[in-house]
Amino acid sequence: MKLIKLAAIPLMCFLSTSCSSWFSSDEQVQEMQATDSSEQAMGSVSRFNNQRMSDIYKRVEVGDVNHYVQGIMQDLIANMDNPESTMDIGVTSFVYLDGSFDETDLLGNQLSESFMHELHQFGLNVLDFKSSDFIRVTPTGDFNFSRDYEELNPDMPVQYVMGGTMVKHQDGVIVNARMVSINTKKVLSSAQGFIPASVVNTLHRSQGKPGISLKFKQNEES
Repeated sequence: MKLIKLAAIPLMCFLSTSCSSWFSSDEQVQEMQATDSSEQAMGSVSRFNNQRMSDIYKRVEVGDVNHYVQGIMQDLIANMDNPESTMDIGVTSFVYLDGSFDETDLLGNQLSESFMHELHQFGLNVLDFKSSDFIRVTPTGDFNFSRDYEELNPDMPVQYVMGGTMVKHQDGVIVNARMVSINTKKVLSSAQGFIPASVVNTLHRSQGKPGISLKFKQNEES
């Protein structure tokens, strides 16, 4: 009887070990399956999020110039030391960094108009120095704005000038904006931004005259 008991002990231990190993294998398989399912779910969510972000960027890119000016304006205000609502600001046309500083194009003038609007939205004083002291009545319309300096007030109380430069890039235009004291020439604030070529190319001249190209080529030399 003692021999039988002694022989049964190793057999029970063997069966116990085998059962434990078998159950353990089943649990590991279940855990691996659960892990695979979790990874697949996470992969699906990741792909969904990536596609969603891609769609968002695509929607942003087809926006207008004003969308990008708003972002630049946010940085400009954030970088400004103690902006005051009593500041009298004149907004000028943006010019190309590698060109003549007394010429611009439709984009440069539109940036000026957009920044004028954004400055006013932030509660700052904006002076429109292109507004004359009279209204010109003509058969085609009634006008107050002018680009003839002889028709404009030379004594505008402008304290700061808002303007900047542009640089053509193969994928769009880099915009460098800054606000400068007209007396001390001190830069009060500055900001930079980028406007995609697809957005710039949505602007069209009303006159239809050649001379201003808003197209960007991949092999264009800087």
